[in-house]
Amino acid sequence: MPSSTALDALGHAVSGSAGTAISTAAVFPLDLVTTRLKVQRRRRDQQEQYDGVVDALRGIARSEGGVSALYNGLGPDVAKSVVDSFLFFGFYSYLRGRNRHPSVVQELLMGSLAGACSKACTTPISSVVTRMQMSSGSETLREMLADIRRESGVLGLWSGYSATLILTLNPSLTFFVNRRLAKRVLPALEEEDIPIAWAAFLLAAFSKAAATALTYPFQTGRTRLQIPSETPAEEASEKDKGLGSQQKTSLLGRLLEFLDKTVIGVIFRIVKREGLRALYDGLQGELLKGFFSHGLTMLTKGLLHRLVIRLWVLSRPHLRKRLQGK
Repeated sequence: MPSSTALDALGHAVSGSAGTAISTAAVFPLDLVTTRLKVQRRRRDQQEQYDGVVDALRGIARSEGGVSALYNGLGPDVAKSVVDSFLFFGFYSYLRGRNRHPSVVQELLMGSLAGACSKACTTPISSVVTRMQMSSGSETLREMLADIRRESGVLGLWSGYSATLILTLNPSLTFFVNRRLAKRVLPALEEEDIPIAWAAFLLAAFSKAAATALTYPFQTGRTRLQIPSETPAEEASEKDKGLGSQQKTSLLGRLLEFLDKTVIGVIFRIVKREGLRALYDGLQGELLKGFFSHGLTMLTKGLLHRLVIRLWVLSRPHLRKRLQGK
């Protein structure tokens, strides 16, 4: 890979991760309440049921010790988001640098591959953050990781990764919509002398909201996979209902049991027990979060990336002089 391509990929990775850290911290309360709304139909032990995003924000702050309860798990989530974004932008920029003019399918595949690689590294932290958001306690990252390993083994740390593989389409769709809109809209706005930074924010935010609406049921399924499982009695009852008629056909029974533990099985189970609307619980909060989060990320990323490039250009003559002096 040419050094300029590597440097450009590194610049995108650093600026992208910095932008993600800022946006993650800014919208974290929305992320927390959205997580609660996704699972509240199933969590019978949850004392309070919320009617929507605003009601959840008020209820959590009121019943769990103030506004600080809305930031439970913020530290690990910011760390996870920084690593995730660094890897995603690095992989994506590298792949994009190898193919400057990809087709629609190639562009979607590049985004999916970059997302799959980055999420493989950060899914364990994502599982911990989800549990922290569901809890009003003060367990540490290490304690949560130990709890998950004790309940489900080492592979339990990657619960929800099957949904993540499908959700890699989310950033792919986001970047695809963003690039196509920017290609058409931004040149026209430059002629009208409209601030491009704000236009970039709105385009990025709209692109993220559109991709989120399309993939939201899989986000709900992933969240359900990452929280503690149902009671043993409920699990046994569900297995008897779903697999009892298949006991004579062990291969088919094992296949159904495997699918039942994936996001597809979870989605079918949600629809069967709770109805189709349950797949979209918390969508309003997720759309708001995606709108502001991705908009802030791309706006900050663009500003930081241009700043890094300018600093590098300005510093090159000084570096050359110092090297020649030696």
